[in-house]
Amino acid sequence: MRAALALSTPKVLEMSAASTETHAIKADAACLWPAGAILGEGPVWHRGEGKLYWTDIKGSRLLAYRPENDAREEWRLPCRIGSIGVPAPDWTPPQELAGTPLLACGDAGLMWLGLRGPDVATIPIADPEAHLPENRFNDGKIGPDGRYWAGTMHDPETDATGNLYAFMPDGETALLDTGYRVTNGPAFSPDGRTVYHNDSALQTIYAFDLNPDGTLRNKRVFHQFGPEEGYPDGMTTDRAGNLWVAMWDGARVEKISPQGVRLGHVTVPTPHVTSCAFQGDDETVLYVTSAKIGLDAPDSFAGALFRIRLG
Repeated sequence: MRAALALSTPKVLEMSAASTETHAIKADAACLWPAGAILGEGPVWHRGEGKLYWTDIKGSRLLAYRPENDAREEWRLPCRIGSIGVPAPDWTPPQELAGTPLLACGDAGLMWLGLRGPDVATIPIADPEAHLPENRFNDGKIGPDGRYWAGTMHDPETDATGNLYAFMPDGETALLDTGYRVTNGPAFSPDGRTVYHNDSALQTIYAFDLNPDGTLRNKRVFHQFGPEEGYPDGMTTDRAGNLWVAMWDGARVEKISPQGVRLGHVTVPTPHVTSCAFQGDDETVLYVTSAKIGLDAPDSFAGALFRIRLG
């Protein structure tokens, strides 16, 4: 693992404090698939296949939805997977990997997945936390720099042992930030110069400047949510640089400007909203995942996949 930690003792600069409740955006979250995910996460749009892939972390499942014909697919995974990535051009699948190649980060670190019919093959790439059995990878995605960014968390959610990593295709691993209880995100500004990352347990979204050498600097609080407002979970950005943030225990997706101002929200009919991803570049369709874990009486939408039409 390459040492690239530039933030061991960062000065955290407050950029935006908690604000009052925002107005509702005129859009509905329609249930596409009542999949009953224990912990749905990691949605990613596969342009080449016209599919949305997402994962049920606690259920050890990979799921796929094709909007063209409402087709649904499901695979059992050999371990818990927190995030999925569609390989960028620099990521060349191993020759021995059969089927549709995907990247994934989970209990065994970063790995290749090969989907062939109902079967899933795995080939390991890097596991920087094999020595931390109570940690697991949670959220992640491929960034505009081509690296696979992923965060770890303390699975019991009591200790701040989580870290943020970025992986190169050859498995070279950069440790970029430390001290998280529940990592979520990351997300990136359209110009690739700003990285956003959450500590959900602290209800805080952080922003960083991305240096040319791939390290981070200038860690600051981008947005702080109030005690009763829910917890920022997975998120994505649009072309204007706005963040779309899934709110765990908040039953909504928040839209936040690049200046940290809350612009509005879309209500989702279940409390544990976990992540979101756009379908393609026109940004008129936003997919949203959810979870049923932690609910005393799960509703019929808990763990479902939703679609929000914005255009």
